[in-house]
Amino acid sequence: MKAKTTGAYALIALGAVAVAVVAFSRGTALEAIFPAERARRTFSDKVWSRVTGACRGASASAENVALRREVAALALARDDAARLEAENARLRRVLEYRDQNPETWLVAEVLASGGSSGPRRTMRVGKGSLAGVCEGAVVVVPEGLVGRVESVTPHTSEIRLVTDPLLGVGCEVSLPGGGVLRGTLAGGTEERLVMKHILSAAEVPPRSPVYTSGLGGIYPKGIAVGTLLEVRKDSDSPRREGEVLPAVDFATLRDVFIRREK
Repeated sequence: MKAKTTGAYALIALGAVAVAVVAFSRGTALEAIFPAERARRTFSDKVWSRVTGACRGASASAENVALRREVAALALARDDAARLEAENARLRRVLEYRDQNPETWLVAEVLASGGSSGPRRTMRVGKGSLAGVCEGAVVVVPEGLVGRVESVTPHTSEIRLVTDPLLGVGCEVSLPGGGVLRGTLAGGTEERLVMKHILSAAEVPPRSPVYTSGLGGIYPKGIAVGTLLEVRKDSDSPRREGEVLPAVDFATLRDVFIRREK
């Protein structure tokens, strides 16, 4: 009986030792793999999170780029629509003006303009002597006076613009009460023209329209020239001079009308 009890105790002791050994071995194993686990967690927290974040950022960036491209495409489409509408409006004005005087005016496309380093002084158009253009012919657009034909080839014409001081255009401004203020257009820039030799001392209403006077027989009476902004003392003479806002936007001209000589 005593031997059986001793054997039982021995077995219990061996079991306890085995459990302790297993526990110790498991603890040792866990301790052994702890550095690897910590490294994995560190990688997961720092490296992998950054990788996944970068991927998400790249995806968001790509989506952002796609959205920007879509917005740009919409803006281009809108601009194209606006340009087409402006072009259609311009062509309608050209056709209406031509149809008003089909026997008087010849439509010509603008090929080039001079004055890249300064105010435009000349312009070349795609109609010449074969189309009936003559030197000295008056050139207009629906908005107003452009200039005169200076030289002609069979297929092109050179136009001297009203911005050139050498052109000299007789102009007038209607005054309240029926009078007129007359002067001579003496060139200028695309933004401002100069009206010189104003003899009248009458006060002019602000932003009065300026038209060709018809004096001299070169330019027909009543062609719009611009808007008189102010009248001041001419520094070169006892007469007065005026500052005129041109009726024509020379930078955007695409077509002009050349008066047919009878």
